[in-house]
Amino acid sequence: MTKKSLILVLLAAFSGAPSADELPRDLPGAAAAAVVAPAAKVTPEDPLFPTPDLLKPRVAFWKQVFADWSEHNSVLHPKDDLSKVFRVLDFRADAAVLAPNALAAKKKREEIEARTEVETALRTLQARLDSGERINPDQLPLTEAKIHAMYSGSSDPKRYEKAADDLRYQRGLRERTGTALAVSGRYLPEMERIFASYGLPTRLTRLPLVESSFNVEAYSKAAAAGLWQFIPSSARIYMRLNNVVDDRRDPWTSTDAAARHLRDDYNALGSWPLALTAYNHGRAGIAKGLKTVGGSTLTDLIERYGAKSFGFASSNFYAEFIAASEIERDYRKHYGELQREPQLHFDTVQIRDYVPYDTLRKLAGADDDEFRRLNPAYRPSVVDGKLRVPAGDWIRVPAGTRQRFEQAYATLAPNQRHDTQAVTTAFHVVKRGESLGRIAKRYGVSTRELLAANDLASSAKLKAGSKLQVPIRDGGAPADDVLLASARTTAAAKPVRIASAATSLADHRTHRVRSGQTLGAIAMRYSTSIKKIRELNGLGESDVLRAGATIKVPRS
Repeated sequence: MTKKSLILVLLAAFSGAPSADELPRDLPGAAAAAVVAPAAKVTPEDPLFPTPDLLKPRVAFWKQVFADWSEHNSVLHPKDDLSKVFRVLDFRADAAVLAPNALAAKKKREEIEARTEVETALRTLQARLDSGERINPDQLPLTEAKIHAMYSGSSDPKRYEKAADDLRYQRGLRERTGTALAVSGRYLPEMERIFASYGLPTRLTRLPLVESSFNVEAYSKAAAAGLWQFIPSSARIYMRLNNVVDDRRDPWTSTDAAARHLRDDYNALGSWPLALTAYNHGRAGIAKGLKTVGGSTLTDLIERYGAKSFGFASSNFYAEFIAASEIERDYRKHYGELQREPQLHFDTVQIRDYVPYDTLRKLAGADDDEFRRLNPAYRPSVVDGKLRVPAGDWIRVPAGTRQRFEQAYATLAPNQRHDTQAVTTAFHVVKRGESLGRIAKRYGVSTRELLAANDLASSAKLKAGSKLQVPIRDGGAPADDVLLASARTTAAAKPVRIASAATSLADHRTHRVRSGQTLGAIAMRYSTSIKKIRELNGLGESDVLRAGATIKVPRS
């Protein structure tokens, strides 16, 4: 066997992959470097979205993440060198037979074992290198020999130590990406039209593959929501985000906002690699980084910018986008004849009055799911009837029903058409140092209204931790950290209490889990918390939601 063949075999064995002859065609590519692929047609590089040499290994890695590796593969690699993959642990067979808790425990145990073995081998090799010892691969233990072969072309005197300090696991996204590609068919044609209307490259519409996997209910720990994962501060610049509407949840409105956001990033930074990275890291952060390193490109930032804030996620965001958009472009190569969902068609109608949500739904002749799918931005307080759909809003109705809707709207009874928004009460927990004026400004009400709602004198002093009732009208409340009560709440009423796990059936509702939904998204929809849903259903931290399952949700 030649030396080259030996290295290929070692690489394949080390990554946990079988030899090329044994590799099943549907197995995630655990050791792509060890398998000689047939020559493929080379697609010319898009000049607007270049892939410099520094990023090519990153793009190759993320393409495997999106298209080859399963959610039940754990990929061990050094954080700053994605050309190296030390192990690909395969738990797909276990996932088919083990309960979620048992599967999670097995994954954690074997991940720790593999990481310990690899880290020990790396540090041993570094010690050999530091001592000046001549290393003979034939005399090394198998794991060390495999690692040594991987780094045969490196001259970095601290190469093994850097890798040992930099290990991380990456889970595959093949299943999630397949679902995203199917679902994206609902939205991409209209998204492309919106981006084209701003003169922007339509390739940018593939960014939700990275941000949310085209899950309209995606919600992150950083409070980012929707297909485009806007955080509240950015969202308020480009769309509505208040107690009535969260436009981040609307695929079409948020796409228009994302187009303007990306256009502004591009105009400020001058290239799409920088603009896309700014979408993740922040425009000001990218400008600061370029100034710090005296650079002008994304490569300059990756090579020379050492700020902790510019970490793994930010430095890889553009490479992820390139990888995901290339997977989408060539989806048949990776997923075969994937059935992509048809585009969602609809008519739009502008309403002239404040109207209950359910009244509009009935006029549209739509069921709950269809109307919600077409108008997903309205808050639970609107859907449940505590607040009304605002006058002037454009709503979506099933395709071909606009004329019927307008005719029915014209016959609405006076008690279904209103000149003003219903009044709802928000409960605000006073923070140290807050004043009545500051709280009133935050909620868009006057200090006088705030005093009256709480029976307070103008000389009253606020105590940190106390709760104030705030009368809220159309769009007045912030989108976060408020608890809404019904319009009938009086000044003396107490905040709504969420039911405990022992509460009777009358005090909770049920929710059927949809594919891709998270506890965070469900909690957001029903104005409750993840903790309370877990308590009501006896769920542990590691329990996984299953599509089709019915769970209890506390009533507000």
